[in-house]
Amino acid sequence: MEFGILGPLEVRHGDGQVTIGGTKQRRVVATLALNAGRVVTLGQLVDAVWDGEPPVTARKQVQNAVSALRRTPVGAALAAVGPGYVLRVPVEQVDAGRFERCLAEAHAARARHDLTRAAETLRAGLAIWRGPALAGVGGRTALTAAGQLEERRLSAVIAWAEISLELGSHGVVADELSAELDRYPLCEPLAGLLMLALYRAGRAAESLVCYQRIRHTIAEDLGVDPGPELQSQYHRILAADPALHHRSEALQRNYLPRDIGHFTGRLAELDRLMSIVDSGGVTVIQAIDGMSGVGKTAIAVHAAHRFAGRFADGQLFIDLHGHTAGRDPLTAEEALDVLLRAVGVPDARIPKSLDERAAVWRGELAGRRVLLVLDNALNSAQVGPLLPGSASCAVMITSRRRLTGLNSAEVLSLDTLPPDDAVALFRAVVGPDRCEAEPAAVVEVVKLCGHLPLAISIAAARLRTRPQWTVFDLVERLADDHRRTRLLQSEDRGVTAAFSLSYQHLVDAEQRMFRLLGVHPGSDVDVFAAAALAGLTVDEAENLLDALCDMHLLIPHLPGRYRLHDLVRDFARASVEAEEPASERSAALDQLLDYYLHVTQIATELDAPGRPTLGASPRYRPTAVPRLTKTSEIRSWVNAEYANLLAVARLAAQHRAGEGGWQLPRNVGSLLYENGQLSASLEVFRIALAACGPETPPVVKSACLLDVSMMHKVLGQYRLALDYLNQGTANAAHSGDRDGIARSLIHKADLSYLIGSFTDAVTYATRGFEIYHDQADLWREAAALTVIMDALSRLGRHREAIDAADRAALPLDGFANLRQASAVLSRRGTAHSGLGEHDSAIRLLHQSVDLARQGEDRRFEADYLHRLAEATRRSGQPHEALKHAREALAILHDIADPVDLAETHNVLGAIHSDIHDYEVSLAHYRQSLEITATVEYRVAKAHAHSGISRCLTALGHPGAQTHRQQALAIYAEIGVPEADSLPEVGPARPEERRRRRPRHLHPHDDVGT
Repeated sequence: MEFGILGPLEVRHGDGQVTIGGTKQRRVVATLALNAGRVVTLGQLVDAVWDGEPPVTARKQVQNAVSALRRTPVGAALAAVGPGYVLRVPVEQVDAGRFERCLAEAHAARARHDLTRAAETLRAGLAIWRGPALAGVGGRTALTAAGQLEERRLSAVIAWAEISLELGSHGVVADELSAELDRYPLCEPLAGLLMLALYRAGRAAESLVCYQRIRHTIAEDLGVDPGPELQSQYHRILAADPALHHRSEALQRNYLPRDIGHFTGRLAELDRLMSIVDSGGVTVIQAIDGMSGVGKTAIAVHAAHRFAGRFADGQLFIDLHGHTAGRDPLTAEEALDVLLRAVGVPDARIPKSLDERAAVWRGELAGRRVLLVLDNALNSAQVGPLLPGSASCAVMITSRRRLTGLNSAEVLSLDTLPPDDAVALFRAVVGPDRCEAEPAAVVEVVKLCGHLPLAISIAAARLRTRPQWTVFDLVERLADDHRRTRLLQSEDRGVTAAFSLSYQHLVDAEQRMFRLLGVHPGSDVDVFAAAALAGLTVDEAENLLDALCDMHLLIPHLPGRYRLHDLVRDFARASVEAEEPASERSAALDQLLDYYLHVTQIATELDAPGRPTLGASPRYRPTAVPRLTKTSEIRSWVNAEYANLLAVARLAAQHRAGEGGWQLPRNVGSLLYENGQLSASLEVFRIALAACGPETPPVVKSACLLDVSMMHKVLGQYRLALDYLNQGTANAAHSGDRDGIARSLIHKADLSYLIGSFTDAVTYATRGFEIYHDQADLWREAAALTVIMDALSRLGRHREAIDAADRAALPLDGFANLRQASAVLSRRGTAHSGLGEHDSAIRLLHQSVDLARQGEDRRFEADYLHRLAEATRRSGQPHEALKHAREALAILHDIADPVDLAETHNVLGAIHSDIHDYEVSLAHYRQSLEITATVEYRVAKAHAHSGISRCLTALGHPGAQTHRQQALAIYAEIGVPEADSLPEVGPARPEERRRRRPRHLHPHDDVGT
């Protein structure tokens, strides 16, 4: 028999429904079902039936009602107990009991971070409800109980929505919660979840309408405004706050290195780690003070693999290089950069400062179950900013020193293996069959290895690959004092000897490859760079690298890429210095640098064909290089080689000081710039400039100064850019370098344009154009022409901009690269748009976008898209304009460019203003103003002030006149015609103040960004 109170009262027996007649019987059954399994006194039943005002015969009437119920199937479960009655059924036979069980199971699943199970269980519990609880029963007791049950249901709905949003089911939540808000119209937490779900589902307009709806309801029913949390949610949605975006499943990855297949022992240490992880809280486990090769990283990685199932949101690993010879430790900023990228944070969202990066990192891990392994830490200062703030995360740190600054750390110091574990490790590597016959010899081998895990593993692997040896043969070799000292002892506590044991049994070619890997300055090496180091073919190098991997001297961590453990790297460097003549080491390094010079030259010629090629060609020509025939391949290669490129750029500047040390850093800087890694690009360009000495040709010094100037310009640091530009210009003029003079003029024109000196920009760019025209350099003629056209259009001289392009008559179809062709077309389109020739403008701008996409040039694609959006807006097509502007903004989220970002927000502001969606428009204009507060891009700042003034006027808010005056002041300074069209500020018309929904958009369109 089953009782239903989550809806109209219902009793079911078998396949049929039991009829409960009369109000008294229904209230008695409802009260007993609410208390299933518990005694309900006769007085309680009387109160439930008559609400505290019973007649004299009330008790008798209740008894009669119970007697009537006994004649139904309910009677089988009814029992008189002492002063009352009890319904003897398991709680699960009442639907409210089943609902509570679902809530408890969901709570437990959520606590163990099984979110999918939690969401499914809550959904099942909510499906039990058939309508309002105890509908039709009536009476104070039933109404009170129904209110409590409804509160439990609302809590379940909110919990389900929170979990489902965390799982990314935004559309489902949005659809479900709309009906729930009708049921609970004053529930602000429910409204906040519905707004977030709609926003994440791409339905920002509906999200804003949802807020207005509950605000109106609360005002009418309660006479107050929504609470501060809901108001904050509304404004964050208006501003398209990136923090509202759903954190992608990119975090749910396992970045742990491969586990050690023959890991043995350490049971006590692993149990201790397990107990600390189980205790909860941010767990810091530190393995220190062990010998080199004692297995600090091995146990951390092995434990991490064992615990991985407890951390469903991801397992991350990073080598902090705290004690890596020849390499500086990662700074906390650099480590956070790596970690943030690993969890899917795009470049545009990674801040510059340490504190901001640490805050974003903690935010990404908040509420997540993540295991973080920080390997090879230097000190507490390096580690502190990397620690999550979430109590659901665990951190394991390995270091060679005690991190005494981490007060919350649990310390685990590793010693060598106990004898039994050492023997077990040896047996696991060699195999039990060969060890069974010589148990005493096995004990002796591990003793001679000092019970050091790395030495044992190397010795056992040696025996395993020599089937003709016995275990005792190995004992004899290790028992020789001279050989043992040489093989297992060194200044580095015996670790070098352990590595040497493996190294001595490599063939000559393998030894040489291993030694030469010690010359490479980067964090890892690919097969092409290794081939260049050794002067081999790629196939020959790959065979040798695989042999080193077999001997565990090299780790294949990605397809075609290998890395040395830091201690093995120490040994490789010691070996190459001891065994390789200085001339051979220098030759190998030169081959490596020439390899990188050759590859970066190929990449830069494709990425930036107009960039002047300076310096001699590499003397060494590699036999093979990575495939770099299109932009996407270059981007992938630069990302994979990022750390190596920085390292070889620094090394080239040192190794080739006075002999072209600037050349490789300059190529690297250009590639990093094209890849959107702007700060790193500036750093490397500075290295190139510092490598220029007195003997460096002036043309080179000028080019390096202009490179640094360009990067300061791109980063919005216009004053610094001008300082370096002036130095570069003087250098070029002094040496009579016409190419450098022309390049300086174009940079000066660009800077003049950015700071609003448009007439100067035309003058400088025209002079540069004339030099390039004399040199018949079409590519850079086009670069100069784009600046001329941009500046003329800003001055309102659109026809002159078109005429300038016509006079130049550049054969755009003949360009090897699509960039300048698309740039000139985009400027033509902008000029036609300014003249009101919309069809021509839109056609040309579509062509420029298509060319940028063909060239995989995303930075320029974003530029042309916001130009196309503006032209489309002016033609009266807000839907299309909005689509193009959003595409531009999506690109700029990945490739930060403050100028294009400010322009795009201004265009979005104008589009939303046109459709009278003033609050969203205002948010975009304010974002543009915020960007231009950090860069001196004055025309965009003026447009933002102008747009804010229009929006505030339309909304009837104060402050419009102030922004108008600021816009007018800038317009007057830079001499553009916009000041003439800026309307006077007056009171908003009533019909404008009443507008809240965009005029041209369907209610389901996403009007936010």
